[in-house]
Amino acid sequence: MGGGGRYCSGPPFNPVPTRAGRTSRQRERMPHTTHSFVRRVLVLLLAGAIGCGSDLLLPDPPGGGQNVALTKVDGDEQTGTVGEPLLAPLIVQVLTAREQPAPGRKVAFELTSDPAAGEVSPDTAVTNDAGQATARWVLGTSPGSHVIVVRLVGGEADNQVAEFRAAAIAAAPDTLRPGSALAQAGQRKREVGTAPTVHVVDRFGNPVPNISVTWQVTSGGGKVEQTSTSTDPGGNASARWTLGDRLGFHQLTAAIGDVRGSPVTFSATVLF
Repeated sequence: MGGGGRYCSGPPFNPVPTRAGRTSRQRERMPHTTHSFVRRVLVLLLAGAIGCGSDLLLPDPPGGGQNVALTKVDGDEQTGTVGEPLLAPLIVQVLTAREQPAPGRKVAFELTSDPAAGEVSPDTAVTNDAGQATARWVLGTSPGSHVIVVRLVGGEADNQVAEFRAAAIAAAPDTLRPGSALAQAGQRKREVGTAPTVHVVDRFGNPVPNISVTWQVTSGGGKVEQTSTSTDPGGNASARWTLGDRLGFHQLTAAIGDVRGSPVTFSATVLF
């Protein structure tokens, strides 16, 4: 060993990269490597989803497209007074094929050809976020059954139709009118030949049924079979009036509270 040691030559020494060195180089390559990996994962997921066939759910088009359904929610089969709005609004809903709300769809509310059906407002509405459209119905001036047709507007949706029905009844009594002759001849202690009759109408001239009419003998000492009778579907009420045992004028009144024309006075003249 004396003067100097041996020098062993060999292949160049390549040290194993330290962990820090590997990390540094990985960081240099990370952006490219990460983006490539994400792209590969997305492609695989999309391919797998497409392969699933019916399991792939695509979002509904805005407004549900043409494949939508119209249904009634509230306001059908109401009964209201002529000339007045129905208590509940008419509400419909438009749903997609997956039964999701379809907002932004136009819905038309159409009265039938019967002018007595009244008015509807608005005549065209747009569905809200819940897929619902609303309108108010003011009944016409004639009693009876009336119909409003509701339909979707646009394209194939035109075949989506619903109907709302409402029954209109007469308003409160407004006028009491005689329905028979006001004067006639009679005999003592006999029923008059023509039964006194009155007619009750509302402010539109419609007959008002089921209204109580009060009858009262005011002269002659006679009597009526019933002191109160009700109007029939035609708005008419009558009384059976038997005259008293005296000559001269006999009188009978028919009254309904505080309405125009009340009371109506009927007379009978007894000559023998």
